[in-house]
Amino acid sequence: MIRRLACSLLAATLLAPAAMAAPGVTSTKPADLPAGHYGVDPTHTTIVGKISHLGFSLYQIRFTKIDASFDYDPKAPQNAALKVSVDPASIETATGGDEAGLKFAKELAGEAWFDAAKFPTATFVSTKVEPGPGQTGKITGDLTLHGVTKPVVLDVTFNGVGAGFGPGVKTGFSATTTFKRSAFGISKYAPLVGDDVTLNIEIEFDKK
Repeated sequence: MIRRLACSLLAATLLAPAAMAAPGVTSTKPADLPAGHYGVDPTHTTIVGKISHLGFSLYQIRFTKIDASFDYDPKAPQNAALKVSVDPASIETATGGDEAGLKFAKELAGEAWFDAAKFPTATFVSTKVEPGPGQTGKITGDLTLHGVTKPVVLDVTFNGVGAGFGPGVKTGFSATTTFKRSAFGISKYAPLVGDDVTLNIEIEFDKK
């Protein structure tokens, strides 16, 4: 009985991969990314902000509630369209989840900073896509933050396309951008707390 069960499990293990690609990147060429609509994998997506603290360090914050999607055609990559939305109330700080950290995160989400109660969503909507050499490119778009909309440019790296641990196509990108928070009406403690905010973005998508 045990032997039959072991044989059955072995057979299932050997046959299953035939219907499912092995997980991992299979190509780092943007032209190999299939056309279609892609939705974010929030479990493997991070947006981390860095800002100077009195010139001593680059203090880090991150956001945990992120939604994003893009449409892509490898025959016309310049026509790709990206939309991202972030809940500013989902901010976490380098202090962590202890009482002091939660209090600080609540302060940053409050009226003097992001004012998440009044402006519950920050968005980025692409307006121009410029494929670059190799795996690089630039995406210009409208960033709406704190009720203000300004253009920003993302420097993007295509990390590859392949399969995840389930069926379907998975892809991932890294991106970075820098903007002045005062341009969006968030200027408390400037310039002691830096005006320049750098965002580092690591994002994965699944083809829908």
